[in-house]
Amino acid sequence: MTTYRAIGLVMWRELLERGLSKSYALSWLFLAILVGAGIAIPGFFGDDGSVRTYRVATVGAENVGQGELARSRAPGEPGSYRIDLTKSADSDAAAAAVAAGSVDAALVGGGSNVEVLVSRDTPSELESALRQAVLSYQVQRMVASGDVSERAVPIISGETVRAVNVEPEYDADAAAEDRQFVISQVALVLLFMAVMTTGSWVLLGVTEEKTNRVSEVLLASLRPWQLLAGKIIGVGLLGLLQFGSIAASLIVAVRLVLDITLPEVDAGFLAIALVWFVLGYLVYATGYAAVGAIAHRPEDAQNAAFPLMIVTVAGYMIGILYVSGNPDTVWSTVLTLVPVTAPFVLPVRAVSDSVALWEQLAAFVLMIGFIVLLIRVAGRVYAGGVFNYRTRIKARQAYRSAEF
Repeated sequence: MTTYRAIGLVMWRELLERGLSKSYALSWLFLAILVGAGIAIPGFFGDDGSVRTYRVATVGAENVGQGELARSRAPGEPGSYRIDLTKSADSDAAAAAVAAGSVDAALVGGGSNVEVLVSRDTPSELESALRQAVLSYQVQRMVASGDVSERAVPIISGETVRAVNVEPEYDADAAAEDRQFVISQVALVLLFMAVMTTGSWVLLGVTEEKTNRVSEVLLASLRPWQLLAGKIIGVGLLGLLQFGSIAASLIVAVRLVLDITLPEVDAGFLAIALVWFVLGYLVYATGYAAVGAIAHRPEDAQNAAFPLMIVTVAGYMIGILYVSGNPDTVWSTVLTLVPVTAPFVLPVRAVSDSVALWEQLAAFVLMIGFIVLLIRVAGRVYAGGVFNYRTRIKARQAYRSAEF
């Protein structure tokens, strides 16, 4: 049979056998419960029933009246908020108070040009409450004066009040970069979890097949590297399905249950993170498969994989601790070109635009070449170690004794 068909059959076997197994279902259930608990627990313990106090500065008698209306409409119930008012001498003083954080918002201006001064830290519920109070106050004044025809349209449409951010130095590009940086850290954590989880599946799967001698039957028709590649791809798809579904459920729950607006993600960065997520999994999963072949029983598989776990943890720590704070150093550039550290390094450097295009291309080419070579070498180690049932042998011995 052709190479692609051989790899596809092994992949399909892994999807059916492991995807329908009890352990896979239990791990999926565990992750779902963990995510659900992470969303539900803050709802039970995050709100202690206290009343949040928002401080609002006002300038002028008209704004005092609007502030009083907003304060009277504040719920003031446990778990909600109330509003305290304070007077400012002028608009500049009110803006300075908002920028300094001594008040949460301010009402300035008057007539048909009222401004709600806010900052990045101003809660959206307070801003909305002040805007509604200003419009309601203007409607009441309009009805009391009897002058309805000319002022009705701008008041009803909300044109007479606007929110103004008192922090003009706020850099939207820097804020977007900060959000991307946080997302890159999340991507590193997900990659680390995926490697440790799916890597252990590959490790134990290879060791179990070696112990019950299923691999002998499969190797009668397949080349070792084909069997290895199909197993890695199949387990990787299961892991991607599991993590992807949990992540999608988490996003939906965060938006619908917690009513949190998630930050926008740059499509280019998302593509880079996804590509290196896949490449990183392929490298480490191949290593775990080779280690599983030289372990003589499942109980010893974790001990045999300990050096590889150290490399995984080291790559993760380098990316999240060193490179994230030093993306432009020579060592960061070198680590970008090292296949075992590149998946943890390049996404972090890509966020701050510290990695040049030639570095990305060079790292990608080196990574692909390393994966191809690693699968070939791991397949030979697999062939030499899979028929050893008595004792654990070294990778070098397994490679030399391979007959395939």
